[in-house]
Amino acid sequence: MLVNEVRWVEAWPLPVGVDVRQVYGIVFDSVTGAVVVQGDNGRYNLPGGTPEPEDNADLVATLRREVHEENQLVLADWAPVGYQLVSENGRAPYVQVRYAALLEKADPIAPDPSTGRAYGRVLVSPVDAAKLLGWGERGAAQLAAAARIAAERWGMTIAAARTARQELS
Repeated sequence: MLVNEVRWVEAWPLPVGVDVRQVYGIVFDSVTGAVVVQGDNGRYNLPGGTPEPEDNADLVATLRREVHEENQLVLADWAPVGYQLVSENGRAPYVQVRYAALLEKADPIAPDPSTGRAYGRVLVSPVDAAKLLGWGERGAAQLAAAARIAAERWGMTIAAARTARQELS
């Protein structure tokens, strides 16, 4: 029987010797205080992806590369939020990293070089993003922590729940 446990850890640095399988950005628009959510035929995700050897174990390099490859976003700044510690029965635990990031600009939508698919981009409040992602309490905690960082680090007013969605063109 496969047993999965996923635990949100709002701390930094990462545990030593644990494999990083995912680096996602909670990317804030400085004008609206909303976050970018990737849309894919009714399914939603945060911008980001998997570390590659060319990233040389640099998680920020992974973040910057992946958000541009998948969503054509250029980041102005970033700060670690925490990580999910994932344990699967019989396997070593691994982490899924989360960064808060500040959007510098959005280039025109283009296909992801890895998949050939072009993804939509919507701006929504962090509260609404948590609901779209469907990650439950862990997701809500990640987005709330990122919103606190964005407000403190970049002095932005965070978009309120139920703020109208905007397409990021």
